[in-house]
Amino acid sequence: MKYLATLMVALRGIFAHKLRSFLTVLGVIIGIGSIISMMAVGEGSEKSILGDLAELGSDAMWVEPGAGMMGRIAGTPGSTRNLTYNDYLAMKESLDQMPAVNDCTAQVSTRLQIVAGVENVNASVSGVTPDYLEFFDVPLSSGEFFTFDDVEDKAMVCILGSAIAEDLFGDEYPVGQKVRMKGRSLNVIGSLQSDGKGGWTTADRSVLLPITTVMYRIDPQYSVKGEHLVNMIGLQAASANKVDEAVEQVTAFLRERHDLGPGDGNDFTVNVMQDYMDMMTNTNDTLQVLLQWTSILALIIAGIGIMNIMLVSVTERTREIGIRKAVGAKRRHILVQFLLEATTISLIGGIIGIGAGYLAAEYAFRGLEVTQMAAMQQAPIEPVVSATIVLLSFVVAIGVGIIAGTYPAIRASRLNPIEALRYE
Repeated sequence: MKYLATLMVALRGIFAHKLRSFLTVLGVIIGIGSIISMMAVGEGSEKSILGDLAELGSDAMWVEPGAGMMGRIAGTPGSTRNLTYNDYLAMKESLDQMPAVNDCTAQVSTRLQIVAGVENVNASVSGVTPDYLEFFDVPLSSGEFFTFDDVEDKAMVCILGSAIAEDLFGDEYPVGQKVRMKGRSLNVIGSLQSDGKGGWTTADRSVLLPITTVMYRIDPQYSVKGEHLVNMIGLQAASANKVDEAVEQVTAFLRERHDLGPGDGNDFTVNVMQDYMDMMTNTNDTLQVLLQWTSILALIIAGIGIMNIMLVSVTERTREIGIRKAVGAKRRHILVQFLLEATTISLIGGIIGIGAGYLAAEYAFRGLEVTQMAAMQQAPIEPVVSATIVLLSFVVAIGVGIIAGTYPAIRASRLNPIEALRYE
């Protein structure tokens, strides 16, 4: 009961100065709200990235033109871009010489305006091989995919992403319709099932064509040797534990094809899914730490504000403290009273901050997108407000109050009652 009475005294002290208390609480609200929202976004982005990339499998690999440091095989930055369709064809024909590699696919990408009647939309246009669907697990919702015969014939056919099909044809069945790009007419033979990820670079907003159709008829891109360029060659290792061996075999194969000598750096980059996942995890963790330190800085400032207000309160209530001591209040009672005031202020701010952070994570930050290089798309972030984050924020709020209130509470408890009664 004594502590309950002390708490009531502390609450009366807080509500006696509403504006001052609110301004003090505001700093805690901002700090705790930042912690909740930033940690929720961080966990959500990591879940989004790793969840989708894991679907491709740890045996997935891909080769990009130019040298880089992300993959296990690194080369010299600034190398000439010369990953070609002929590289893909040669690799496809030489799979028996690379036993650690199960299969390969190729992709060339650009962005174009797609026109259908009076409607038009800007879309990601990718020339791919017929095994693209199997490699990237992109199912069809209607129609059929093009074949190797279509690739051989450079057929003027295409597959529309669900969002593109809706933008161009509304509720009409897209299969059998015609679209135009760069003045050329193409028959729509299928549409992709929605991946539900939104954004402007997902499969929903893409158009797939036979790779040769893009290379020869839509958007030719040539190397310095006059060969058709590709953006990526996708690879699948025979198994997850043969990825290292597959990297070595692919690297040796491409170095030989590109006539690279022992002292020459690679002019391509072999990327491994597991390396990419590890890199994204580390990047995400680093970003979370930076954001958390920003939030902690806000809490430190809030704590200084609480300490300042409590010191002012001690000075204003010196006579009250003297009266309480004169009628029998012990030092610990005064100490607890002011600690409770500081902690209550911080706790109120923490509770409101938890609510504000949750609302910010759910509504303000939901829909942000994070790039997934391996999937050549962006995935929307779905913030995750876990019980651990809420509990941690709650504990931090209490801790800020206790730390910020300790010195003012000790100062108040040590006041000499006679001198305190004389204070004007």
